[in-house]
Amino acid sequence: MEIYLDTANSDHVEFANRYPFLDGITTNPSIIAKESFEHKEIMKHINEKVNGKIWMQVTEEKADRMYEQAMELKDWVDHPVIKLPMTEDGLEAAYLLREKNIEVNMTLIYTLSQVVLAAKANVTYISPYIGRLDDQSLQGQQFIQHAKEIIQSLGASTKIIGASIRTTQVVSDLARFGYDAVTVPFPILKKMFHSPLTQEGLTAFQEDWESYMERTEIHKP
Repeated sequence: MEIYLDTANSDHVEFANRYPFLDGITTNPSIIAKESFEHKEIMKHINEKVNGKIWMQVTEEKADRMYEQAMELKDWVDHPVIKLPMTEDGLEAAYLLREKNIEVNMTLIYTLSQVVLAAKANVTYISPYIGRLDDQSLQGQQFIQHAKEIIQSLGASTKIIGASIRTTQVVSDLARFGYDAVTVPFPILKKMFHSPLTQEGLTAFQEDWESYMERTEIHKP
């Protein structure tokens, strides 16, 4: 399963750089808007620090303008994925970009009929927003199970990347059931490293080691 960090924060990117097994960085307009630097500068900084894919979202609303913006964005980084909204214009632009072998992601997926159209267009990724689906009592994980069935039945190569992740358990569930990818916010990634039981065990090991060192120091000739 591909794992991405959902951020544009330079400190978070530096953290991700310590773990090259992560598959890249995903961004969106809201994430970029939290930062103080110009968009292109942010993306180039990420590209310098991260070897994996870097996801960038268009902000234009019409298909032709989305396409033009995407063609500019893709040249900012080495391994681009262009994010487009799941709208009529978004899917039109996505199809044009796929014709040029540019990886695209249809974002803000909330219905299975949207999945059908995206899979028929054979886009690279779709982003069901699991947390937001759960907020509306739409059972996010069940939704992506049905989405996977649709993609397989259509013979598409489209991958599902779980977004709007609220807990580490969701990440584990997606990995366990063989989903393609997930993007997680920085606090969730940090939590994935830790367990209170791990810390409890480390504390016990350290205390025993210090006791051992004290005893052996006393008995030194």
